[in-house]
Amino acid sequence: MHDPYRNRLILFSNTFPYGTGETFLAEEIPHLAKEFTEIVIYPLYEELGTVREVPSNARLCRALLPFNHKDKLGFLTKGIFNTAPFFFAFKEFFSRTLCGRDIKLERGKKKAGLFKRLRIFFNYFLMLRTMLGERKQMERILSECAFADKIYFYWGDKSAMMIPFLKKRLAPMVETLPKFCVRFHGSDLYEGAKGYLPFRNEIFAETDFAITVSNNGASYIKKNYNPAPKLIETWHLGSAHHSRECTNLSKESSPSNIFNIVSCSNVIELKRVNLILSALKLLVKDGDALDVLKDAGYDSLSWTHFGGGVLFESLKKEVNEFLLSLSQGSDFNVNIELKGVTPHKEVLEFYQNRGADLFILVSRSEGVPVSIMEAFSYGIPVIATNVGGVSELFRNCPLGYLVDSSITAQGLEAQIVEFIKLPAEIKKQMRDNAFENWAENWDAKKNYSAFAQDLAAL
Repeated sequence: MHDPYRNRLILFSNTFPYGTGETFLAEEIPHLAKEFTEIVIYPLYEELGTVREVPSNARLCRALLPFNHKDKLGFLTKGIFNTAPFFFAFKEFFSRTLCGRDIKLERGKKKAGLFKRLRIFFNYFLMLRTMLGERKQMERILSECAFADKIYFYWGDKSAMMIPFLKKRLAPMVETLPKFCVRFHGSDLYEGAKGYLPFRNEIFAETDFAITVSNNGASYIKKNYNPAPKLIETWHLGSAHHSRECTNLSKESSPSNIFNIVSCSNVIELKRVNLILSALKLLVKDGDALDVLKDAGYDSLSWTHFGGGVLFESLKKEVNEFLLSLSQGSDFNVNIELKGVTPHKEVLEFYQNRGADLFILVSRSEGVPVSIMEAFSYGIPVIATNVGGVSELFRNCPLGYLVDSSITAQGLEAQIVEFIKLPAEIKKQMRDNAFENWAENWDAKKNYSAFAQDLAAL
């Protein structure tokens, strides 16, 4: 007999519904809410500012951490001085952290050096002990999980480290354990993103259902980890539905004399946003490239970047110096706007109303980037590095360029120029192809609805 009280989902996020991140989870949760009687949300930490609306049958609980996940002093005090176990970490520390054994990297990626591995290990170890050391909070979580059908970790690191401990403590409390489900993206799956991720074997061994956002991610787990999760399936993410009525899809050719480039990502080393700037520096100093721009009808070049991060200020300084140098001796107009952290709605409004000729993402590691899906959905062709599951976004028709992950500034400049040289009718076909590809494969409404039904029926 079906027990409606067990048709509950416990959802562990990073910050959702706090702040503006995890926009894809914000789009997924209404579909989950249709399939589960109740959703109980545990963020990893609270982010100051916006608290987004959640479905009426979703309940927000206190965060797992009493402080931001980057608070080193908090982890040193809370993570050390508590009664949580620590013997479990000995094997991880000596085998993988100190010796670097069994660290599974993608081809071409380098293992982190010993000092970096130690730093990463202690960050995760102290985070885990802090979560486990919050005894009253853990008792509440166990009580919620005991009456749940599915436990869903939206990321494959951080909160997911609790899985073995939750399972062990839940076992004597329930007749049937809930299914522990984990969604894996990019930096929480591929160890090459950071050079090392702790407690991989423990997480994979105790995960009942691994949900990867790419086929590449599913293959990576199966190939590299034993034991692997009992069930591994690929369920793609998606971006929000909208019509074809946007700037890029309503034009027959380029809308102006400005060649517009847009990018959207955190400004961190992994994303290599500075590589875009380096390529543009080469382009505006390259007489042949400028001739190509002018022959295509452009007399200006614009680059708009959405996103902040630890390298934002240094990038801003470099941009300002570059623009200052141009004002002293260039007859070609160049405009660069670094928007910083921007509400998701404003990014989409930019795509809708202004559009762009080209979207660029040159990360060292990715899952299947929602930022590319969003660009496609507004008919924006893309240049992206062929890492993780990015190639799965490029389906059967010309809609941009996949480039090698080792691409240099010179290579990126050449790829931009190659795109500019294309006839106007080919560029228009690329824009149409981008939208059709999104509508067929990456529409959030279709993808998340089907996934939510599958998760509930598991």
